[in-house]
Amino acid sequence: MRVPDEVRADIPLTSKVVYFDNAATSLTPRHVVEAVTRYYMEYRGNVHRGVHSLSEEASRAFSEARENVADFINASSEEVIFVANTTEALNRVALGMAFHAGDIVVSTELEHHSNFLPFFRLQDRDVTLKIMEASPPGILEEEELGKIEGAHLVTCSIISNAVGTVLPVQKIGAVARKEGALFCVDAAQAAGHVPLDVEKLGCDFLAFSGHKGPMGPTGIGVLFMRKSVQDQMDPCFLGGGAVRDVSLTGYDLADAPYGFEPGTPNIAGAIGLGAAVEYIQEIGFSEIQRQEALLTRLTLDGLSEIPEVTWYGSQEMETHAGVVSFTMEGMNPHDVASILDTQGIMVRSGHHCALPIMKKLHVPGTVRASYHCYNTAQEVEQMVDVVKEIARTLAG
Repeated sequence: MRVPDEVRADIPLTSKVVYFDNAATSLTPRHVVEAVTRYYMEYRGNVHRGVHSLSEEASRAFSEARENVADFINASSEEVIFVANTTEALNRVALGMAFHAGDIVVSTELEHHSNFLPFFRLQDRDVTLKIMEASPPGILEEEELGKIEGAHLVTCSIISNAVGTVLPVQKIGAVARKEGALFCVDAAQAAGHVPLDVEKLGCDFLAFSGHKGPMGPTGIGVLFMRKSVQDQMDPCFLGGGAVRDVSLTGYDLADAPYGFEPGTPNIAGAIGLGAAVEYIQEIGFSEIQRQEALLTRLTLDGLSEIPEVTWYGSQEMETHAGVVSFTMEGMNPHDVASILDTQGIMVRSGHHCALPIMKKLHVPGTVRASYHCYNTAQEVEQMVDVVKEIARTLAG
């Protein structure tokens, strides 16, 4: 498969708009839509709850999707727990672990609120939260890793959704393991853009949503939970499908992943996600990364030519992902995004659910352009030209 031409042909919306809001949600290929439609039109039934043919076919497709996702992150299927999104997954980690007063959790200043607030709230249980701070323009320096000393849990993202910084996640994980801490990874901005290997990362938990990089449906996500830590985790919810036995005096939970998946799951979403990760693997990460690196470099070079523009994140391409965050002197980010929208260019504006790093940068928010493999150099040039025209208008 060639990138981006054949992918664009499979995503009709790319011919109508310039879509640069992939960090929020990416566009969906026909392959994924068709997989979801087949479930609804051909074998809609509940999973693991019936012996009739529709239930058995749905159960087979659901299990196959779990296997696809497990292969996608180099895990075993019993370590893949389907959830609604990254936010739910990270909340399950915070709520399911047996924290005690005096335990230390370490996170970073670059995190999305979903990888900050669930652990911030643990302070109500006398758990200490330490933050590895970022230096402007949004970089995590290695000396901050010293704050991991004595930690019970370390949690960080692979890529900042706010400024595109690639964090030194493997180094963070190595220090966490040396300290005997559990390691949680927010892969919301990495999944579908870079290869994920839970063995290489050495993480105990990994979370991502299907609707972002993987180009899957909304309402479906993944929590990888390493088998060796599953006995340490309490399920946040209980109900049908999560138990092996129930009596009036107690219950016996089913083995993972089912013990962590009570109730009817998002069957169509899981099937769609299974199809989406197959699609991503067919394209190939080398092609995806090549295209996104090209677009990022073009954007940063173009914006650097505009004196009124300040962009944030790493100056080094190796540690700057396909998320470009910038401000324009004298303009509110929402106004810039609105003008781009009038030209058919969809970007995000605001604080991107990452207020701590916005405050460190001393800005109320930024304009954020975020890419996937179906975006093109011509589209980037179109956006930069509009930003240049805005700057000329400001200059009078």
